[in-house]
Amino acid sequence: MNKPSRAVVRAIDRTNEIIGYFSMYLVLVMMGILLYETVMRTIFNRPHLWAVELTEFVMAAYYTLGGGYSHIIDSHVRMDILYGKLSTKTRAILDIVTFPLIGFYMTVLLMGAIKGTKYAILYKQKTYSPWAPPVAPVKIAMTIGIIFMFLQVISELLKDIARARGEEIPVGEVYK
Repeated sequence: MNKPSRAVVRAIDRTNEIIGYFSMYLVLVMMGILLYETVMRTIFNRPHLWAVELTEFVMAAYYTLGGGYSHIIDSHVRMDILYGKLSTKTRAILDIVTFPLIGFYMTVLLMGAIKGTKYAILYKQKTYSPWAPPVAPVKIAMTIGIIFMFLQVISELLKDIARARGEEIPVGEVYK
């Protein structure tokens, strides 16, 4: 892998590591919101309209912002009955061959996210619930997450190309 490619891979991987570490704490935020709501509803008989919806927003940000990091640590769901038994070079070649599929999927997903975010900002979109919060912040967070996941897919492609050539990939903090 040449120096510019290596620098791009390191920058994308490091950025997704940082975003992934940040987004992992969103689970605690969700737990806090739900715990607060449970206590208020069951003990004080004071339910809140906003708690579940806010938890859904935080969850959407959590899984999209953590997507790139999940890709780094190879924790996405995969049917690896045969894949896991292949050599590293063969897996890399298979990943390169299937890149157009995930590239197309990520492109369509990103286009939809950008379109939805523009709409939410332009028309000040709100949910249809009685609380009616604006949806632009969560759509912005989701779009950012999708962008970084797409960048991570490209980073993985560059690593797979190097692996297919038999080159050694520098091991970062979270790599296997």
